[in-house]
Amino acid sequence: MTRFLKLLLHLGLILGGMSALTSQQVKAGTHLTVAEVLDHLQAKAKTIKTLKGSFEQRKYSRLLVRPMESEGELFWQPPGRLRWEVVRPAPLTLVVREDKILLLYPDLKKVTLYRGPSGVGFLDRITGATDNPQAFKRQYEIEVTVVSRGDNRRWIKMDLEPKSAKSARYFKRLEVKIDPETWLPNEIAILEGNDDWTLIYLSNLIENSGFSDDLFSVEPPEGFQVQSY
Repeated sequence: MTRFLKLLLHLGLILGGMSALTSQQVKAGTHLTVAEVLDHLQAKAKTIKTLKGSFEQRKYSRLLVRPMESEGELFWQPPGRLRWEVVRPAPLTLVVREDKILLLYPDLKKVTLYRGPSGVGFLDRITGATDNPQAFKRQYEIEVTVVSRGDNRRWIKMDLEPKSAKSARYFKRLEVKIDPETWLPNEIAILEGNDDWTLIYLSNLIENSGFSDDLFSVEPPEGFQVQSY
């Protein structure tokens, strides 16, 4: 499984957690403990049925003269469904549906299909996601701060570092900035295992809108070359 694919799968962890804060007031200088934030995550997560929005992504690498940029749309339906659709510059669609992953390249007419053990969700298995705050704290070193956005507004910033060597192979640190006016993630920075940085900017986020089941179809389209693992 490619590093790019595993990196995108960690969005299940980010969206599942960061979209789950409560709408309490956060003022300059307010101190939030990790325990408080995780308690809010657990409570609010139960109300999130779906989330959709737009993204812009920039990848920085010492091998690149300039960052590699892309944009598209995301659709997330907990606990185990995610669609990450790159529109520009080259179309690419990632669909996660419980124990299956579809990676589709429309221009190349190719599909890569991954199947996991029956009944094992890919998002949960790869990210170590959990709805238990104490278990979550055992998996990640977590720091929460309130920081300035530079326009007299504030972010809630949450940093996560994996404790296990297995997870650290794919990312060393996640930095998530949350807008307390919407209580949804707006910026995500991922330090990968190879020291590359990926920055993701989310916008137009909408909670609990109806999704067609076809969005999460993992059936390869007709006429596409299929490679399975």
